[in-house]
Amino acid sequence: MEIRVKNSTEFSDNISPETLKSEYLTPENAGFFASDSGFLGARIKGTEYKRVILTRTLPLTDPEEYICVSDIEKNELGIIEKVTDFGEEQAKLIDAELSQRYFCPVITEILSVREKFGNFYFDVKIGDYKKNFTVKNLNKNIRYHGEGFDLIDVDGSRYRILDYNSFPSKSRRKLDPYIY
Repeated sequence: MEIRVKNSTEFSDNISPETLKSEYLTPENAGFFASDSGFLGARIKGTEYKRVILTRTLPLTDPEEYICVSDIEKNELGIIEKVTDFGEEQAKLIDAELSQRYFCPVITEILSVREKFGNFYFDVKIGDYKKNFTVKNLNKNIRYHGEGFDLIDVDGSRYRILDYNSFPSKSRRKLDPYIY
């Protein structure tokens, strides 16, 4: 069986300037609504979409900016430069949709961390609830942002520590030996 890998010129032959052209969505050319079926819908340049998909292009550094809007077939419809440009009511709809897609619980306490064969087993508290998860290769699955960081478990779920310096010292002592 022969495996053929396309080179970069073969890929670039299929890309036209129109394919790469993204258009910014503004309150003047787009609006968002809750559809009858409970999904986020949009009216973009006179066309109504009963369901749209929102994707953060910079989820860690700029979660409220540069939001890609796609139809249900994942065809890009445009990009929201800033959610706040759309006003309070529209921003609430957009934020509600994004929060469902990007659920990221905040760790409030670390109960224990155990390492076994390169896997790190975390027992944590998220608010009043206990949760356990596994992180494989901690070095590759920790994402720093400002004063805190995200831990990405083996299923791809993120768990956030907002500010490590103000995190309870008892919890920091349990995690310190594993952060390089």
